[in-house]
Amino acid sequence: MLEPRRLRLLRELASRGTIAATAQACGYTPSGVSQQLALLEREVRTPLLVRAGRRVALTTAARVLVDHAERVLAELEAAEAALAGLAGSVRGTVGLAAFPTAAAAFVPAAIARCRAEHPDLRVILSELETDEAVAAVRSGGIDLALVYEYAVLPRVAEPGADVEPLFTEPLLAALPSGHGAPEQVSLAMLRDQAWIAPHSDTALRAVLDRACGLAGFAPTVDYASDDYTVIVALVAAGLGVALLPRLATEALSADVQLRPVLDPPLTRTISLVTRKGSAGNPPIAAVAAAIRSAVEP
Repeated sequence: MLEPRRLRLLRELASRGTIAATAQACGYTPSGVSQQLALLEREVRTPLLVRAGRRVALTTAARVLVDHAERVLAELEAAEAALAGLAGSVRGTVGLAAFPTAAAAFVPAAIARCRAEHPDLRVILSELETDEAVAAVRSGGIDLALVYEYAVLPRVAEPGADVEPLFTEPLLAALPSGHGAPEQVSLAMLRDQAWIAPHSDTALRAVLDRACGLAGFAPTVDYASDDYTVIVALVAAGLGVALLPRLATEALSADVQLRPVLDPPLTRTISLVTRKGSAGNPPIAAVAAAIRSAVEP
């Protein structure tokens, strides 16, 4: 009988290409991943990996096994969900990951609702950005994740995961209070401004570069920060302009103008990610339902 954890590791290796990246995504050491995959090769009695420099290539047998692994792992999740449903109660521990702005904006209300409705259900929250969160769901490290995707920077579909869009929000231009901008702006209107950009949110920085490129210019970035309060404070001081998701501006009180960007239109979609087959598991379903309620207008 094939060991599901080893199948999951092989699937992650097929997606990530290196033992090191697979180990990081699945919470193993590189040597631990290598050992588990060696055991899987013995189980199937055929080579699965071929070394290609620092990377490893999957054999034809390995790719056949990966194709079956997607279905096998989803069916195992569905079986666990069906068995959990027989208990007739919602109890246990659910791991939830959320990016920081979601964790601040609506996740607390969702967790509080779960605690009130299901006293025997424990929700453990981790702050993770989208790539880390999806990897943790796929590897079984957590059960659900809140992630985001920018319209001008779409993500590739993730095998082994179900993605449920929750809502779409605009990206807003943050301008100094005396800027005199109209109610809606185009990025071309801001081509001569200094920009304040995220430091490590590479997706939002890529959106800024791509959107400004579509508007015919490259942004001049004078300041960078990972703290939205710092970014808004710099804008309020008249040191530049910024592009921010609406969710990131809801708790900010600095004196800035926030304007929708219409040319090009810029949005971000917030989604809920679960492992394929797991959505019917009562504890996971309860947390998902609480999140949906928390984001309803």
